[in-house]
Amino acid sequence: MERIRPRNRLVEWAVAREKIRILKEQGLPPPWTDDPILQTYRFCNVRRRDDRVSRWIIQNVLSKFTSIDDVWVFIQLSSLCRWINWPPTLMEILEANLVTDNSLDYSTIADFIEVRRSMKEKAWTGSYIIRAPSKRGGYDGWTKSTFVTEIVVHKGLFSVKQQLTDALLTKRCEDVYKVLCSIPNWGTFMSGQVVADWTYCHLLWDASDRFTWAPMGPGSRRGYNRMCGQALTKAAPTQEVWNFQLQRWREEILDRLGPAYEETLTLHDVQNCLCEFDKYERVRLGEGRPRSRYVPEEAY
Repeated sequence: MERIRPRNRLVEWAVAREKIRILKEQGLPPPWTDDPILQTYRFCNVRRRDDRVSRWIIQNVLSKFTSIDDVWVFIQLSSLCRWINWPPTLMEILEANLVTDNSLDYSTIADFIEVRRSMKEKAWTGSYIIRAPSKRGGYDGWTKSTFVTEIVVHKGLFSVKQQLTDALLTKRCEDVYKVLCSIPNWGTFMSGQVVADWTYCHLLWDASDRFTWAPMGPGSRRGYNRMCGQALTKAAPTQEVWNFQLQRWREEILDRLGPAYEETLTLHDVQNCLCEFDKYERVRLGEGRPRSRYVPEEAY
């Protein structure tokens, strides 16, 4: 049986997961693996850019709107797309011409999302936790859709406009990430996701630290601790140690996948693999199960 072997479990997971992607994209029928865990549960791809939603955002937003007159509109649009993270909703927004060269119609965008929610249609993906507005924060009576679009994304980004503009000029993912993390309600996860998206377009595709820096998330830290033979609850390492170790694992993954991945497998991807590897190990070791089982996506 095609099981992940113990030599380097992270690398073996990456090789097995990438094989599934290749066979699936070749049009071969399932199952694409003999591993029952990989057959049963949903796992992200080795390269984040190969994930279904990421591909849609790259093709329909990051690649199509680069000529937009106001780069700040592009920044807001690309950020909002990742917060929503559900292409059917994004299709409605783009087809309704709510995005122009000079502005986004946030109020109407929020209305579109709220209509989907009122009709019990999926408005955004559960992969990205969108918290309800806080009454104590002065947003009592706001819809969740308005809160996310106008407060979290629009006003949040505007509050750091100069700092973010300066950080983007450094061409360093880490600098941009730190600015986004300072925005209320964003947090480390969403900040890291938006920065990763920007490495697929002109904002950060030539960032100097794409292969030497990655954010830390709770899932990836657990995967890190598993690989290092440490308690899962062990405190996070320093950023320097984290970056160094992830670079070593990146080289081992590249050694197995080949040189064709050299320019597209970022250190953020390795961080993401650690998170997915942790999900795999939880099942293998009987510690729990991932939230999502694998079901072919047919909505878009």
